[in-house]
Amino acid sequence: MTIKMTLVLNTLESGDCSEQIKALFADKNEEIEIINTADLKIMHCMGCNNCWLKTPGICTIKDEYEIILKKLVSVENFWVVADTKFGFIDYRGKRVLDRIVPMLNMYIEFRDGWERHQLRYHPLNFGFIYKGNGNRELLEEWSMRVARNMAGRSLGVISLDKDEAQENIAEMPPETAATPIENVALETAATPEHIIIINGSPRVKKNSNTNKIIQAFAEGLEEAGITHKLYSLSNHAEWDEAREAFMTNDNIIIAVPLFVECLPSLLLEFLSTLPTERKQPAKLSFILHGGFDEGHQLRLGEKFLQSLPAQLGCSCGGVLVKGGSFLLRNRENSYIKKMTDKMLASYTKMGLSFARNGSFSTPEAQKFTGPEKNPKIGVILFNLIFKRIVKKNFERMAQEWGCTRPLNDKPYLAQQR
Repeated sequence: MTIKMTLVLNTLESGDCSEQIKALFADKNEEIEIINTADLKIMHCMGCNNCWLKTPGICTIKDEYEIILKKLVSVENFWVVADTKFGFIDYRGKRVLDRIVPMLNMYIEFRDGWERHQLRYHPLNFGFIYKGNGNRELLEEWSMRVARNMAGRSLGVISLDKDEAQENIAEMPPETAATPIENVALETAATPEHIIIINGSPRVKKNSNTNKIIQAFAEGLEEAGITHKLYSLSNHAEWDEAREAFMTNDNIIIAVPLFVECLPSLLLEFLSTLPTERKQPAKLSFILHGGFDEGHQLRLGEKFLQSLPAQLGCSCGGVLVKGGSFLLRNRENSYIKKMTDKMLASYTKMGLSFARNGSFSTPEAQKFTGPEKNPKIGVILFNLIFKRIVKKNFERMAQEWGCTRPLNDKPYLAQQR
């Protein structure tokens, strides 16, 4: 009988749950390895894309996460154990997920109707074990999306704080419940005079797609006579001032890219450092973008963002959702610049819309996302024609970045058992 290899990353920092975790796998025909990541130095993913376009399969961050990458090459099942915050995985747990990107490569394909990056090695099944008061429904959907991203199946979601009888009950405090997309109220708000904008991307400002989107959006605000102040979380020196601005201003927008099916761990860490009580009310709105064109890829992130304002003492100003932002980083290329000018101009229009309405809870903002899924004819044309063109463009970009190896290289293949 074949023994399955299972890797468990325990990101809990307090309390020894090793025996409790081992007990979950006691009756399974699996070889289990548990790594306590609190003992390792692991940084946030920077979103630099070097592991796709410059050093294929190898993360540019030189810390101890490479230990994990080398082990992932030889396992079938992959679990993360983490605490929860805001009803979701906390930033320590999300940090180890965000760094899994080198297990994929730059090339694009359609799997089960979803636009995805190709696997670098083999499918990975994914499961999540958590402590605390997590939103079970949200976590289960997220686990499914992560597994789909890795071409595997979801192993499920397990709470360490509930007995087996409670295991299938999705619980969430009223204040953390996400509003279903279809039930978001279409309402206007008071026109703001000044807006605090926080760039939640971990990518440095000069290379940040999020920053380009913010700049375009701010042009619309400025045209309407609204001022703004921008803080970038990729620069830790700005965190103290950003926290103060968040707590003392009444209109805040957080712009953020999709990272492994939800928010990047860097933003989750920043949010966890905010005081629990505000001195004055505020409206909190979001701009959520992703590399793929399909709107449905961003809906889980949108659902989570809708739940955040109430947990941070704010009212919700809605979430502006749009995909297709990957090429913004390469606007020095004249062809790409022409392609992306239209997208940035649409964000400027949404800046004007926000200035008029004071929120993203408008029909205009809902239509902004575009198609939920690629039409069948689009998928067919991609597979027949555009797939090769996109592949060549990625290879050209990699050459410009100084890449000397194939983009689908498998640097850790020799590590397999």
